[in-house]
Amino acid sequence: MVDLNFLKRTNDTYGHEKGNVSIKNLCALVCLVFKHSPVFRVGGDEFVVILKNQDLQNVEHLMSRFNGSLEELQQDSTLEPWERISAAIGYALYDQGLDGSVEDVFKRADKAMYDRKTAMKAERTD
Repeated sequence: MVDLNFLKRTNDTYGHEKGNVSIKNLCALVCLVFKHSPVFRVGGDEFVVILKNQDLQNVEHLMSRFNGSLEELQQDSTLEPWERISAAIGYALYDQGLDGSVEDVFKRADKAMYDRKTAMKAERTD
């Protein structure tokens, strides 16, 4: 699960067109990092990746790469504010002992993503 941060602020400050740029940039980054898995937009600013193949095998590395790419964007002063996207990501792997359905996996992934979002808010200094 991936959720774009600050979309409302971007829309309110710079306009919905710039908010759409943020959404598209996040989608492009998700698709680049998780290039062996299908990506679905499930909400205005939320995406789901169904990990497959190499992406599933390398999930920890890819999570680190995704978060590192976001940090680089945040630090790039040559980008416009709506291009310096921020997002929270969380994942869950199917666990036969925990999951009775696909929905259970999504709920755990969603919780992991919101836990990350909460941690990111606590780290913020602005």
